[in-house]
Amino acid sequence: MLSNNRQCFNVFNVVVIAGFILSFILFAASARGKTVLATEANLYSIDIIIEGTRPYKAFALPPEIINHAGTTALRVIDRESGEEVPYFIHSGVYELEAQTAYVQFTFLRQFERDGFYYLDFRVDSPPNTDSLVSHLALETTQREFLKNITVLGSHDDQRWNEIATGLVYGVADVSQKEIDLGGVHRYGYYRLRIPVPWEYADFHAYGMHRQIWEERVTFTRSAEVDFELVSEDGTSTVTLLGLAGTQASMQNLRVTGVRIETESLFKRSIYTDHGGPWILYRLFFQDTELTDTFIPYPGRPQQAEMSFTIADHDDRPIYIIGILVEYASDYVVFRAEEGRQYVLHYGGTLTKPVYDIENFRDMIIQEGFDRVSLLGPAQQLTVETDYEQRDFSRLFNIVIGLAGVVLVAVAAAAIYRQNKV
Repeated sequence: MLSNNRQCFNVFNVVVIAGFILSFILFAASARGKTVLATEANLYSIDIIIEGTRPYKAFALPPEIINHAGTTALRVIDRESGEEVPYFIHSGVYELEAQTAYVQFTFLRQFERDGFYYLDFRVDSPPNTDSLVSHLALETTQREFLKNITVLGSHDDQRWNEIATGLVYGVADVSQKEIDLGGVHRYGYYRLRIPVPWEYADFHAYGMHRQIWEERVTFTRSAEVDFELVSEDGTSTVTLLGLAGTQASMQNLRVTGVRIETESLFKRSIYTDHGGPWILYRLFFQDTELTDTFIPYPGRPQQAEMSFTIADHDDRPIYIIGILVEYASDYVVFRAEEGRQYVLHYGGTLTKPVYDIENFRDMIIQEGFDRVSLLGPAQQLTVETDYEQRDFSRLFNIVIGLAGVVLVAVAAAAIYRQNKV
């Protein structure tokens, strides 16, 4: 009898231990590591459209990416290999320091020929020296005038080369009296060609040479903005709210200027948070539209909202159709292999990379690059992540199964002992 009970107890122990072992095996199998796809917060990808024949490519960072990732949380990725492609950020200069040197002219002659009136000037310069001229300015006592004037240059006062044409005018106390010659010239003589009729006998000219320090290419782009206008007490306050049609603000943009779009005729003083007044106008004179509606800004990162004030006095406020902001763009420059496709990753936990290509920046800029573009919309990026995924529903099923095995074993042992009695 004792032997049978001991045998029953041994059977019961074997069953229970086997159940526990089986449970742990199944639990370990259910808890092994798995590779799954996970979405990383705020990390996005957008395609780069490769064009052109030069080895180096550059694309402008739009405001949406600048506001989301700045100019540091960026990676250029080879789509096929998944490898990073080195790049550098090329920013246009948006604050330039200018110095102007004035060049005196001596009036030589005036004459009329073939429907034009001509004024000739000689450059007053020391012997054996060249006077550099990049702009030509006019002086007159006339208050109202408007002419398209062509500037010619000569080294010997005989053979003349056409240089540039510009519109000069004066009306309603605003004027434009400078002609940009499109570069620096070393002529000893300059000629003005003016369409007849010519009624301004007191015109005089002199030259200017403007030297620009840190002279580099400025990359500027423009975008329409949403705005709010409030007019009261003889002034209109215009608040720029953000880029139209997007969620992007102007907070990280290096705004270089604001341009007002309007069909109103006006001349007003404009004040901004960095100074003024600036005189803006839209006028008609001699069937010609004369317009200056551009407000310069210092080219620094702005606040999320910007504003300026228009002095209306007793006049009706300007009817503003739209407002454009101009801003200095940052370009991403990288080397593209022929036939390869590339994407830009931005945001997330990316930090500023350090690449050797920075050491060759000046050489690459001098060599030149193709401007390419981004093709949206951007997609939130999914990445492969290894982690332990524990399925506790399986564990619950295993525990229930184990309990069932134990109950069956206990019942079997009890029945066995009863039969023996």
